[in-house]
Amino acid sequence: MKKFLIALTLMLTLALAAAPVFAGDNDGKLNLNTATVAQLEAIDGISHDMAESIVELRKENEEFVDMDELLDVDGVDNTLLRKLGKYLYIEPASDCNC
Repeated sequence: MKKFLIALTLMLTLALAAAPVFAGDNDGKLNLNTATVAQLEAIDGISHDMAESIVELRKENEEFVDMDELLDVDGVDNTLLRKLGKYLYIEPASDCNC
């Protein structure tokens, strides 16, 4: 019984750790305009430094309007940008004239 509880606890911990990254905003994708550093760095291909740069760029520009803006982050190239499209989306601000 003790082994079962340990295994169950481990499974729940792992499930909860992954949940913030893919929690159901837009078909399981993460909103780039609200994502935290921790959520971003949990995505394969995004390092901690890249995640911090993404959040900093968002603060400087107030929000992302287009995924191509990520190309301004060191380490993000077209290949990674296409891959990130599977995990990220942009929800425009309500007052956006996009």
